[in-house]
Amino acid sequence: MSSDLEHPSSNSFDTQYDSNNRKSAFKSALSVIPRKARIVLSIVGVTIAVITLLVLSQPEAKKRPIPETTVKVDVIQVAPSDYPIVVNTSGTIQADTRGNLVSQIRGEIVSVSDNFKTGGTFSKGDVLIEVDQRDYQAALSQAAAAVSQAQATFRQEQANAKQAIRDWERLGNTGTPPELVARKPQLSAARAQLASAEANLETAKLNLERTRIKAPYTGRVIRRDAVLGQYLSVGTVVAEIFATDRVEARLPLSQDEFAQLGLDNLSNPNADPFNVTLSSEVGGTRYTWDALVTRTDSTFDLNTRQIDIIASVIDPFNTTGNKPPLRIGQFVNARIQGRTVENAFVIPNKALREGSYVFAADNLKLVRVPVKVLWQDDQNALIESGLEAGRLVVTTSLNSTLAGAKVKLSDPGLAQPNSAPEQPESQPAETAPVTTESADENVAPLEPTADAGESNGDSATEAVSTAESTSADN
Repeated sequence: MSSDLEHPSSNSFDTQYDSNNRKSAFKSALSVIPRKARIVLSIVGVTIAVITLLVLSQPEAKKRPIPETTVKVDVIQVAPSDYPIVVNTSGTIQADTRGNLVSQIRGEIVSVSDNFKTGGTFSKGDVLIEVDQRDYQAALSQAAAAVSQAQATFRQEQANAKQAIRDWERLGNTGTPPELVARKPQLSAARAQLASAEANLETAKLNLERTRIKAPYTGRVIRRDAVLGQYLSVGTVVAEIFATDRVEARLPLSQDEFAQLGLDNLSNPNADPFNVTLSSEVGGTRYTWDALVTRTDSTFDLNTRQIDIIASVIDPFNTTGNKPPLRIGQFVNARIQGRTVENAFVIPNKALREGSYVFAADNLKLVRVPVKVLWQDDQNALIESGLEAGRLVVTTSLNSTLAGAKVKLSDPGLAQPNSAPEQPESQPAETAPVTTESADENVAPLEPTADAGESNGDSATEAVSTAESTSADN
C-alpha cells in the first residue's frame, strides 16, 4: 500500500525534474546568445507573425469584367490636293555691286564732296574728289601746241608732194613718179606725227578730266580712305562704295530643301520665277520685302553641307513707302516658294506620329497606318503614300498602346457610312463638338494638344486607367 502511494509521487518528481532540466537547458542556451541578438530575433518573430496574420485575414477581391473604353477623338477627312513647297531660312543682306574707288592719276587732293564720308550717299556722276589740275592743264596746253605744229608740218608735206609731182611732169616724164620723187615717205611721217600729237592731246584731256573723281553709279560710301590734302598715286584706293539700286540676300539651304524646291530648273528660261519674301523686325515692327531668286552657288559648303542661293531685291533703299531701307549686313528671315506638288495628301504635323505613321478611324476603331512623308514644314506634312482619299485621320494626341481601341468622333457627321454607331430610337445622335463633355461613363474624352509626340498620350492612358479602377470599385 505504501509502495502504491509512493509511485505517483515518484513520477511527479521525475516530471518536475525533467521540466527543471529543460528550463535550465533553455536558460543556458539563451545565456549563450547575446542580448542584442535576442532582441533582434524577437522583433523578427513578431513581424513574421503580424504579416502572416494580415495575409490570412485579407479578403478575396471579386473580379469583374472591365467594360471596353471608348476614346473620343478629332479627325480630318483627307483628300488629294496641290500644295506649294515653302522653305523658311535666314541670311544676311549683301551689296549686289560693291568695290573700291581708286585714283587713276597722281596729285594732291584739293577738294572733297560733303557726301564723301562713311555712310554718305551719292548719285551717278557726282564729283567726290578733286585733284590739283595745274600740271594737267599745262600738259594739255603742250599737247594742243604739239598738235598744231604737227598739223602745219603735215600741210607743208602735202604741198611739197604736189609740187614734186608737177616738176616731174614738167620735165616731160610720163607714168607714175617714184615714191621718193612724190615725197610719199615724208608725207606718211608727217601724218603719223600728227596722229601721235592728237593722241597725246586726248590723253592730256582724259588726265585733266580724271582730276575730278566721279561716282560710277548711285550708291553709298562704306569706308573713306582719303582726306583733303592727301597726295594720291595711280591706283590709290580712296573709298569703298556700293550701289543702292539692288541688294541681294545669301540664303543657305540643305540638299533636301534645294531638291524639293526644284531649284535645278532655275537655269531654264521657261521656268516660273522663285519668289522670296524677306522679313525683318525694325523698331519692334516687322517689315517684308519681295525678292526673286537669281542664281545659286555652284558647290555645297564643305563644312555646313549647305548651298547658298542668292535672292535679289530691286530698289531696296526706296524710302517713299512706309518701310525702312534694307541695309548691308542686316539679318533677314526668308520664305522661299518653290514647286507645287500635285495630288498630295496634306495633314497637320500633330497627326503624324514619330514621323512614320498616323492613326486612322476605320469602322470606329483606332488603326495604325504607316505612311511615307514627302515633305514637312512648320505646320503640315505631305504624305506621298499610305493614305487614300476619304480616310479619317486622327489629329488628337494619343498613346501608341491605344491601337485597336474603339473611338468616338467629336464630329459624327464625318463618320463613314459603314461605321456609323447605332443610336437608340429614343436617343438622338450626338452632335456636340469636341469641347463638350460626354455623358457616357465609358467614354474618355481627350483634349487635343499642339504637340504630336507620343509623350503627350498620357491623358488617354489615364482615362483608360480611370475606367478600369471605377469598374473594380463597383
